[in-house]
Parts: sequence; structure tokens; C-alpha cells
Amino acid sequence: KYKHVVKISPVALNKGEYQFISHLKRFFEQSPQFFTERKLYLLRNTSRRGIGFFEANGFYPDFILWLIEKERQYITFIDPKGLRQVNGFDNPKLKFYRTVKEKIEARVREKDPDVTLSSFIVSPTPYADVRHWRDGDRIADFNARNVFFMNEQKDSYVQMMLEKAVAG
Repeated sequence: KYKHVVKISPVALNKGEYQFISHLKRFFEQSPQFFTERKLYLLRNTSRRGIGFFEANGFYPDFILWLIEKERQYITFIDPKGLRQVNGFDNPKLKFYRTVKEKIEARVREKDPDVTLSSFIVSPTPYADVRHWRDGDRIADFNARNVFFMNEQKDSYVQMMLEKAVAG
């Protein structure tokens, strides 16, 4: 009745987004040594109007995380995404971790060689629920493709993701 009068922006966080932010906050608080020389910034991307990538079928990652270390910037695109409706590693959002490295980072580094880009999917979907398409892949195989599981890896995935981001 009031949709034409009242607008909420941005929309509320969904459960997966909230869970990711909670895990990131916990890692930040429990790992001060990781952030001794680094500043952390997290931006929420605007869906369909923020930063999107046509190279991945119009992919708009939910979060953009910046780690600043002296002159170096590590810009990481993070999308908490359920995997139940995904049919395999050929999905453009799951392949984006390669696209961002092979195509986009090269163009960015022409103008600023101190920028490193990366992309991750963090999934609230339990690992056991993706058996219909994983063909025997282990969690480590998902991690190698920058896909992490929020439930099974809740105590380690944020650190693994950030360490992978700064490793380049």
C-alpha cells in the first residue's frame, strides 16, 4: 500500500550476507596480527546499479573488500551465494575468479601496477547439498576455484580467502 511512498535502501542483508559479515568481523577481532600493516574496508555493492561485470553475465558481487597495505591495494569481490541452483563449475559467477585475474586485472594494472584483484564465492549451502553436480570434488577442489563453504569452513574460510587475496 505504501510502496510508492516508502523506499528502503539498501535492502536488508539476507542471511548469507549477514553471516559473511559476522564471520569477517570475528576474524578481524581475533586476528589483529593480520591487520597490523593493513587497513580493511568493506563496501556493499548495489545490485544491478553498482559495480557489475558483463564478462560474467552481468554479475554484481554483493561486497567489495579492500585491503590497503602501504601503496598496495587488494580489491576483492565477494558474493555470498547459494549453490543449490548452480549446475557446476562452468557457471559464469563461479568462473569469475579466473576472469577477474586473466582479463580485468591486466587492464587495471596497466594504469596502476599496485592493484591486485580477486573474487570469491562464499556459500551458505552445505557442501553435502551440492552432490548433484560436484562429481566427487572435495571441498579443497572448490577452494582452489575460490569457492568456500560458510558452514563447514566457518572458522577458517575468511582467513583462507584473505590470505589468498594478498598472495595475488
